[in-house]
Amino acid sequence: MGFLLDTQATRSNLLSVDTTLDEDITATQNYIPVASTANFSTSVVAEVETTNEVVSFSDISENLFEYSEQFDNSYWNKTGADITANQIIAPDGTLTGDKLISTTVAGVFVSKKPATATQGQPYTVSIYAKAGDTDSVRITNVSSGATGAWFDLTNGTIGTQNDASSTGMVSTITDVGDGWYKCTRTFPDSIGDINNWFLFGLNSADGATTGPPVGEFIYIWGAQVENGTTLSTYLPTTSDPLVGLTGVTRGVNGTTAASASSGASIQQLPFALGSLNLPLRLKGLSVSSDGTGAGRLTLCNNNGDTICDVDIPDTKLFDLDFGGGIFFPNGIFISNSINITAYTFYTDYWGIR
Repeated sequence: MGFLLDTQATRSNLLSVDTTLDEDITATQNYIPVASTANFSTSVVAEVETTNEVVSFSDISENLFEYSEQFDNSYWNKTGADITANQIIAPDGTLTGDKLISTTVAGVFVSKKPATATQGQPYTVSIYAKAGDTDSVRITNVSSGATGAWFDLTNGTIGTQNDASSTGMVSTITDVGDGWYKCTRTFPDSIGDINNWFLFGLNSADGATTGPPVGEFIYIWGAQVENGTTLSTYLPTTSDPLVGLTGVTRGVNGTTAASASSGASIQQLPFALGSLNLPLRLKGLSVSSDGTGAGRLTLCNNNGDTICDVDIPDTKLFDLDFGGGIFFPNGIFISNSINITAYTFYTDYWGIR
């Protein structure tokens, strides 16, 4: 083993991506709704500035539906159906799973057109569903039965798919435990009559648009619709659509904050050599403080594990020589930055000579 001879310099002026929390968050939450995810990337961490908690996240999600777990709310249109709220333990472990009950043998469904959906755009729609005394659920666009897909909640399989040969018309079903399945349907922009009214139907059989006998039911929870053809992690909503960071790991910097309030600042920190999942040796560092107090730069690996803290006094510029170097097994990342305005890393790659 040895070091390649060329030394690499990576510079940054620490321009972070800033936004605010869109609602209060708690320490146990695995999603963080934010006002905007513009320019956010899942490859680096973010810091809630009011609590100094650093989080990592696996996905950036949007949910254009409101009241995604409250189908009894008047937001949802019910046709041939009643909703009894909070009847069963949902996939997240809370008593929030709703019962969708047939009140007619004609069409039985809940539906909604999201206020911010645009006709002619692709959308991916998903819902969690569980068999009750019947076991067929359908996802379709209200304007065209030709775009529907049926899901078998007993066997966990996809049944009839109308227009399944259409490019981009994709359905999936995923077992999430305890009889619950996440059912999804992607509607591409090539479907000309899509008007963005999306429907979750209770059906008498695979391929049927009629409902089961009156009184029969399934359970539903967690509806989501997002612009695009990629399914993201579920993001719960109440009175407004939300975008947010999902699949969140809390306390990457060793501190899990108890709570933070809506409107608090959150920033995504920049990083050095983040696109390189390679072993690196940090040989030296030039770093500038902003003149407002002692500075700190916390360096971590690609897994969010802290490797070292670099502390500097409240003066402008320091050049640090790490001698034999500090080894980072899979890239050098910034997980925390306090009173720092710029840095330059000097590294070489650790590899086989």
